[in-house]
Amino acid sequence: MMVAKMKRGPCCGVALLASFCIVYAAVGTWPRKNATEMPVTEQVPVEAEAVSEKRAFVNFPRPSETLSESLPFRYFDSSQSYQTEGVTGRALSRHELELLQPVKEAATQHLRQVHPQAAFVNGRYRWLPSGAEFDLYFEDSTAGVSSRITLYQKLEVPRVINAFAVDQHAKVNIIVPLKGHVSKYTTFLDHLVRNVVPHDPNLSLTVVYFSDSYISEVRNLTTKRLEALPDFKWSFIPVDEKEFSRGHGLHIGAQNTEMKDKGELLFFCDVDVLMHHDFFTRCRSNTKKGYQVYYPVVFSLYNPKLVYPLFDKSIPPISEQLVVEVQSGFWRTFGFGMACMYRSDYELSGGFPDIRSWGGEDVALYEKFLKMKDIKVIRAPDPSLFHLYHRKVCSDTNSVSYPACLKSKAVTEGSQLQLGLSLIKLHEGIDLEGILSKRSKRRLVKPTSQQSCGQNDTSRRFYYFWLIPYLGGLLILSLLINLVQAIVILNRRSQNYRKM
Repeated sequence: MMVAKMKRGPCCGVALLASFCIVYAAVGTWPRKNATEMPVTEQVPVEAEAVSEKRAFVNFPRPSETLSESLPFRYFDSSQSYQTEGVTGRALSRHELELLQPVKEAATQHLRQVHPQAAFVNGRYRWLPSGAEFDLYFEDSTAGVSSRITLYQKLEVPRVINAFAVDQHAKVNIIVPLKGHVSKYTTFLDHLVRNVVPHDPNLSLTVVYFSDSYISEVRNLTTKRLEALPDFKWSFIPVDEKEFSRGHGLHIGAQNTEMKDKGELLFFCDVDVLMHHDFFTRCRSNTKKGYQVYYPVVFSLYNPKLVYPLFDKSIPPISEQLVVEVQSGFWRTFGFGMACMYRSDYELSGGFPDIRSWGGEDVALYEKFLKMKDIKVIRAPDPSLFHLYHRKVCSDTNSVSYPACLKSKAVTEGSQLQLGLSLIKLHEGIDLEGILSKRSKRRLVKPTSQQSCGQNDTSRRFYYFWLIPYLGGLLILSLLINLVQAIVILNRRSQNYRKM
């Protein structure tokens, strides 16, 4: 009798568990996968598939795209262009107008047979691996109809238009204008001696120094640092002028007769710009005497005191900061000061204008080259050229370049995310050190109304391994019930034996 009662407990527990599972599955209360997680064959009817196949020609040729690697369209109308990369909205450039004008004419000619009064309203376009896709929208106000037409312009077969040999042993003369900034110049020289010249001995240096109280110290510093490179050619040119002019200093360096035999290829540089040694391979390969000059886009580093604490890191040495990352800096597209060119091309352009205020001389020379029909200007980002962060002072409010100076000062501090986090820390007093290196375990955004209904909500998903703890708990509960029943039965039995 006791054994029968002991067996009744686990049988009841198993039966209870089986009944619970059957009822739960029959009622359909298990959390189901939402529609977005279902395979395409389950959520798209056959008719919809047929329609999508019929419409496949609209986006033909269809490129292979992923969530992280997509080919978004650029929206445009008669005067404005909107895009997701770079500047969000701006006026159509002259080159875009030249690109879009024949496309609009082809679409208008196609629609003229049916809707002769159709006029262009807006459109979109994108670049594909094999061509360009255009999608234009037209309206005919007289007939009260509208049309959308898709065009595709295929790229031609690549043609070789030029080829020339590159002399990677050509001497490159680095020209640096300077006044003061002894600490920056020390950093520049140390980096040049340790990390650049040992890998590329075909370099020389010309320092044009505007006279001040530090001239002797800078001259002695140059001599001492470059003693470790006995074969390295360099020149120190003092200028008896107290007013610093970058363009004037570079012009003097380019005309220096002492260094003409040390390198006809010039690199105009600043003291706060450092480079990896492989930069000079592109300086040589992207220039050709009488044909081509190179204007690299420099990667400008953000304020290290702002960047690295947000990653919970100490500020590393400068040589370790020279990396191209989205949170470490930005491409200095508005700067044209760094340039590689042959001396004869520089002289042919007329050289730098003598501008005594901040900036402007680099843009003036760049525009001169753009107007020269025989010279091709190469403008491209260079991942081995870095502009070091430094605090910019804009004091002359009456200067024409004052607004540009303020804009440059604003964008060089940090990214929008970093400046926003710093503002939050300032106003709310939250400790944000290391916030960019930590993965948040909770969502920062509240679920939308659709998510609360069960769509795209991972908290409502069901995984069968979740049953393991429940089954284990039921098994333990069943064993405990049987154990209690056994103890009660044994206790009663012992009392009966005692009475007997």
